Amino acid sequence: MKQALSRKKRMDTVHGHSARLHRSLYKMNTQDHNLIDLKHQGRQRMRPRQRKPSRPQSPGWTLAELMISLALMSVLAALALPTYQQQQRQAQRSDGQAALVQLQMDQARWRSQHDAYADSLTALGWSSDFSPRGQYRISIPQADAEGYTLEAWPQGAQAADRDCSPLRLNWRDSATVTLSAGQHPGSDPDRCWRQ
Repeated sequence: MKQALSRKKRMDTVHGHSARLHRSLYKMNTQDHNLIDLKHQGRQRMRPRQRKPSRPQSPGWTLAELMISLALMSVLAALALPTYQQQQRQAQRSDGQAALVQLQMDQARWRSQHDAYADSLTALGWSSDFSPRGQYRISIPQADAEGYTLEAWPQGAQAADRDCSPLRLNWRDSATVTLSAGQHPGSDPDRCWRQ
């Protein structure tokens, strides 16, 4: 029994020491924090006060800045859009050109079996008179035993390509091909057939 009492006394002593140790550490820690707070407050007192602006500043653009940027973007768009549309029209000419070249091969195949060239698209097996992508309407305005003329007229948005309307392929005799466009049936001054 004596041993149990002495053991309990030793445990109380250990617990008492640890409790006192915890209290002293807590006091030291709070004193350190108080010192840090005092130092921080002293620094704030030493700084000169900054004046607050008369009206609040918000991040963003003013109306004048917004109007200037919109004006610049509209000028750039006005300059770039016509050039872009012209490039698109030039790229889409290949649709009409491909249709005329295909029709030329179909005419050669037809002529090998007949006395004259075909004067209609249906005779050559075409189910539609449009180019593969639908940008041009294809026609055969003239065909006989000596040769033929094929035309591709722009449709839809491509109709704005007035200088190259229509694209024309003319075949005469046995091997004379004339590629022309627009109002010039025998030449291509606007370079419509060149990419």
